[in-house]
Amino acid sequence: MSKNRIPHWFLGSILFFFFLGCQPGKENPKVLKGILDLRQWNFQTDGNISLDGEWEFYWNELLPDLKSKEQISSPSYIKVPAKWDKGRNVTHKYPSQGYASYRAKVLLPEANTQLSLKVSSISSSYTLFVNGKEISKGGNVAKEESEYSPGYKPGVFSFISDKSELEILIYVSNYKYSNGAGIWNSIQLGNTSDIQQASLRATMLDSITFGTLFVMSLYHFTFYLMRRRDPSALFFAVLCLCIALRVSFYGERIFYNVFPLFRNYEFSVRGEILFLFLLLPGTILYVQSIFKEQFKKDKVFNIIFYLSFPLVFSAAFLPTKFYTMSFFINSLEIMMLGILTYLFFRLAIMSVKRIEGARICFFSLVVNLITVANDVLYLNKFIDSFYLVPYGVLALVLSQCILLASRFSKGFVLAEDLGEELKKLNINLEQIVVERTENLNESLKLLKGDLSLAKKLQQKTLPTLNLNGKNVSIHPYYLPMSEIGGDYYDIFELEPGYFRLFLVDATGHGVQAALLTMTIKAEFESIKFVKDQPSHILELLNAACCQKYKSINIIFSAVLADIDLNNNVLYYSSAGHPPQVLKQKQEGADYLYSRGPIIGLKKEATYKNVTVPLLPGNRIFFFSDGIFEEFDQEKKEFGENRVLSILSRNTGIQEVAEDLISELQIFVGPRGFQDDVTLLAVEVH
Repeated sequence: MSKNRIPHWFLGSILFFFFLGCQPGKENPKVLKGILDLRQWNFQTDGNISLDGEWEFYWNELLPDLKSKEQISSPSYIKVPAKWDKGRNVTHKYPSQGYASYRAKVLLPEANTQLSLKVSSISSSYTLFVNGKEISKGGNVAKEESEYSPGYKPGVFSFISDKSELEILIYVSNYKYSNGAGIWNSIQLGNTSDIQQASLRATMLDSITFGTLFVMSLYHFTFYLMRRRDPSALFFAVLCLCIALRVSFYGERIFYNVFPLFRNYEFSVRGEILFLFLLLPGTILYVQSIFKEQFKKDKVFNIIFYLSFPLVFSAAFLPTKFYTMSFFINSLEIMMLGILTYLFFRLAIMSVKRIEGARICFFSLVVNLITVANDVLYLNKFIDSFYLVPYGVLALVLSQCILLASRFSKGFVLAEDLGEELKKLNINLEQIVVERTENLNESLKLLKGDLSLAKKLQQKTLPTLNLNGKNVSIHPYYLPMSEIGGDYYDIFELEPGYFRLFLVDATGHGVQAALLTMTIKAEFESIKFVKDQPSHILELLNAACCQKYKSINIIFSAVLADIDLNNNVLYYSSAGHPPQVLKQKQEGADYLYSRGPIIGLKKEATYKNVTVPLLPGNRIFFFSDGIFEEFDQEKKEFGENRVLSILSRNTGIQEVAEDLISELQIFVGPRGFQDDVTLLAVEVH
C-alpha cells in the first residue's frame, strides 16, 4: 500500500452518504398560483414542508391586510425561494432596490392547529403576517429609503390557526444589499415541535462545525508557535478560523441570539462576505506552504492571490452597497472556481507522480469542488438545493489535518532517529571534547606566550628618558586596549636642549595594529635624526610609506613636535591627528591646530608647520584619539570638552595626567577601554 493511498473506509463513507442523498423521497406539494393545498398532508407522519413554488408577487406594493382582491392590483407570480432580480426561477427581473409583497394561501387539513414557520434569509428587511397578524419582523420595511432599515431576524415563529386556511403575507424591501433581494431560502411550515427540532438539529450541526474548525485553528496556531519553521500550520489555522467565522455568519446564524452585535445587519453582512473573500488568499497561501516546490513561484497562483486583494479590501472598508455588488461576488466565484479547477489538474498530475500529500489533497478537492459548485448554483438560484460548502470544507479540513499530522509525525520519527544517532555519537563525545580541550589549551598557552613576548618587545621599543638637569619634564602613559596595541611614541634629544616627540595611532587594534607600528617605527628610524622642520619629516615618512606599502594600504595618523629649549620655541605638525593641548602658566588650556592628511593616503601630501613660543611653566599634552573617543555604558562620549577641563587644572602635571587617566577609567566602567590610550604630558621649566 502506497504511503499516500486513500483509506477504503474513507472513500466508502463518502460514497455511502452520496448515494443515500440520492434516494428518492415523497414528492412534496408546491405552491401553485399562490395556493398550497395541504388538505391531504399529515404533519404528524409526513413531517415539515417547504413553502416553495409560485407565490403572488406585488412589486412596489404593500398589500393591506386581509382585503379582497378587488381592492388590490392583479398579482404576478414569482418562484420562492429566489432573488427577485436574478436567478433561473425569476421569469421577470425587477430592480434590486425597491419593495414588494409576497402572498400565499395554505389550505390546511384541519383548523385550530398549532404550527410554526421557520424563516432563514430574507433580504434585506421583512415583516411576516399570518392571517393578518404580524408574527415576525426583521429591520423596517418602507417605501422610501430614508424610512427603511435593514435587518436579519431568522428563527422559528409559532402561531395557532383558528381556520383551515392560512394567509401568509410578507412585506420585503431592500435598499442596501446589491446582490439580490427577496426570499432567498425556503420557508418551512410544520408542527411546532417538529420545526423546533429541525432548527435545533441545524443549529447543532453548525455549532459542531464551528467548534471543530475553531478548535483546529487554535491547535494548529499553537503548534506553529512551538515550531515556526513550517508556516503551513499557521496558514491552516487562519484558514480554519475564516471558515469557522464564515459558518457563524450565515445558515442558522448560531450567535444571533447570543451576541447582540450579530443582530446588526451591517456587521453580519460584512462578516459573511469578508470571511468568504478571505478564503481565496488563505487557500493559496496554505497550498503554497504545503507544496513549496510546485506552487511557490506558480504564476497562476500569484496572479489570483494579488487579484483577491481588492475583494478583501472592498468587504473590509467599502459600504454595503458596493461590496455586495454582483461584480465582487461573481469575481470571487470565477476566481475560486478557476483556482480549484487549476488545482484539480495540477494535483491529478502530482498524484500520478506520487508526490507526498498530493493524493489526499486531490481527493478532498474533488469533494470540495462538488460542494462549491453546488453552492454557487444554489446562491444564484439555478438549482434547488441547500448549502453544502460547510460540510465539504469540514471534510477538506479533516483530510488536511490527516496530511499535516502525517507530515509532523514523520518529522518526529526523523527527530527520534537522529536522537538515537546522537546518543551513539555522545558515547565518544566526552573523549573528543577532552582531547579538543587539551589541544585548545595548548594552543591558547602558546598564544598567550606569544602575546606576552610581543608585549615585552613592544614595551622595549618605547623610549626611556633621563631628563635630570634638563629644563623639561615628560611623563608618558601607555594603556593598550588589549595585550598589545596600535599606538606608538618616540621621545629623544636631537641635540642638547632640542627634544623631538613622535606619536602614532595606527588603524585597528591588537596584533595587526602592533605589527603596523613596528613597520612605522622602522621607517621613522631612518629619518628621525634629520634636522629639519617637523612638517618636512612627516612628508618624508608619508612618501616612504606610500612607495613601499601601497599594496597593503598602510594608513595612520601622527603628530611630530620639536621642543627647542635653547630658543624657547615649539615646532609642531600633524598628519590627520586630533588637535593637541597647550596650557599657559596660570591660564586655561587650549588646542594646538595643525591640519594635514593622514599618512599613506596621498604620496604628494604636504603638511603645515606651526611655531609656538614657550615660557617656563607651559605644559603641552600629546595624546591619541582614544582619550576623548571612549564611551560609557550608555554610549555617551567622554568628549573634548571634558578632556580640556581636566587638563586646565593648576595642580602638578603628573597629578593632572593621572587624574585624566583615572576619570577616563571610571567613565568607561567595567567594560574597559574601546581604543588604545596614549598620553605624553610635557612641562617646560
